[in-house]
Amino acid sequence: MDRKLINYLPDILKNIEEFDQLMQSEQPEVEWLWSEADKYIDNSFVLTQDESTASRWERILHITSKDTDELDVKNLRILSIMQGKLPYTVRVLYKNLLAMVKNEKDFKLEIDNDKYSVKITVALSSSELKEEIEKLADRIVPANMLLSVSLWYTTHRMLEKKTYGSLETYTHEELTRLDLR
Repeated sequence: MDRKLINYLPDILKNIEEFDQLMQSEQPEVEWLWSEADKYIDNSFVLTQDESTASRWERILHITSKDTDELDVKNLRILSIMQGKLPYTVRVLYKNLLAMVKNEKDFKLEIDNDKYSVKITVALSSSELKEEIEKLADRIVPANMLLSVSLWYTTHRMLEKKTYGSLETYTHEELTRLDLR
């Protein structure tokens, strides 16, 4: 830790052996206290909480998570339930999607009022959040609108602008997952 207790003493006391020994013996306790304070602050916010705090919130909110879920996915699931308040507007949906995906380029929200449809396209880089985005959109989008949540794959139209020489190093699988947005 870069915060040494000895550095908090006045210069005149730093050179005294007893104070040096005292500061060295107290240093581990103070480091533990600082780390616990940091952990307390981190656990005060959903996106930075640790595993034990996330599991406590899951019990409180009656959320069942998969064994394969990472901490980030659990935290986003908790956040989406906590943010689920009325009234639901396009802006609320957009802000919730942005909070989950974290980048405006990683999702696309299209609403067609004439056809009563909402289409959310999620980038492959955020594909593990697709199920959570579907649950969020299911709660927010009105029941009379058709909801579609899909992944953003590379299409032929996106690739036609590239030359064969620049694409020959990729396999077909890599090309479908290539980010050309």
